[in-house]
Amino acid sequence: MIRKGIALLLTLAAVMTLWGSALAEETKQEIKACEVLTNAFTLLEEGNPFIERYNRITGENVQARMKQGVPYFWGGRAESHLFAKEPDYIVQDAWQSSPAYYRAGVKYIYGFDCVGFVAWVWKQVYGTSMPKTGSLFNDREHQIRNKQTGEGPLWDGCAETLIPGDILVIDHDGRHIAIYAGTLRMYGYTAEEVPELADMLDMPLVIHCTTNAQVSDRFADLIANGLPKYKCATVTDGGVCVSLMVPDRNEVPGLVHQQNQDTRYYALPDGTWLTVLACDDVTDYCWLRYEKTT
Repeated sequence: MIRKGIALLLTLAAVMTLWGSALAEETKQEIKACEVLTNAFTLLEEGNPFIERYNRITGENVQARMKQGVPYFWGGRAESHLFAKEPDYIVQDAWQSSPAYYRAGVKYIYGFDCVGFVAWVWKQVYGTSMPKTGSLFNDREHQIRNKQTGEGPLWDGCAETLIPGDILVIDHDGRHIAIYAGTLRMYGYTAEEVPELADMLDMPLVIHCTTNAQVSDRFADLIANGLPKYKCATVTDGGVCVSLMVPDRNEVPGLVHQQNQDTRYYALPDGTWLTVLACDDVTDYCWLRYEKTT
């Protein structure tokens, strides 16, 4: 059985007041084991630094289920497809076209879309199907706020309000869903280790299935050099990854245009791209916290 946890979004004024010693103290805490993240991280690729740091800090033993991680597939919601040949992938015709890239009838390596990924994690943790995103977003009990009115927390203050494992739903040029994963500081990153990100150690991280050109390159290599069945596939435009929420995309130094999409990113020390979820075009957003009860 699931019950909604008690949740309160801070007002803009409150966030501004608290954005100081309280935030610094809160975000110095290390990441704690969380069933939502323990499941979500299994769909990252082998060797992902967030898996390694999460395991080291929490004592968990998360292992990537698929060597290359999980690719993005427009409309991908079926775990029976994704894991049908695990640890290998399957090739599937897209049954609908996306606005930017995917075309109905074209073959791609099957994966999840943003909803499919979060819904899979939800089912693993709570044992039930996740409500439709429209229902989540329009339920005012879940504290939707409109950015244009100045209500709700600043995105750079989310670490004060959110708990790792919370679900985020946002409206911008479309609807997107992700899982709050903590902050860089919670995973042991320091200003000395990532000087380019020194001022963003307490900005929110999310794990989600989204555009990511580095994931695209990984699957392009799999298509070129992997099993013969992959050679008929068209490369994905992203996959499951960890991203940093930032207020302005134009301040992010890394930019690649690939598969009709832009990927903006910072490079982590091991070469992994920390892509960004830019909030400059976000209008409405909400967050959800659920707990298991016996």
